[in-house]
Amino acid sequence: MPIFEYKCGACSHEFEYLVMGGKDPESCPKCGDKNVSKQMSRCGFVSKGAGGEISSSSASGSSCTGCSATSCAGCGS
Repeated sequence: MPIFEYKCGACSHEFEYLVMGGKDPESCPKCGDKNVSKQMSRCGFVSKGAGGEISSSSASGSSCTGCSATSCAGCGS
């Protein structure tokens, strides 16, 4: 059962939703509006060199370099 990211069309609240049986959320958990849309998920990676040093990271250009959250939707960045 995958977790997808959604955005409310009424209040712009971004949230994650555990999809069970392919059923999308019925409404926004913040405002209750039914106009929610699935978002393109963001993912991160770290590439290490031969000596174990970090050679590239997907977060290198963002302000979340020290973030330990599993999703950017969790902190709102």
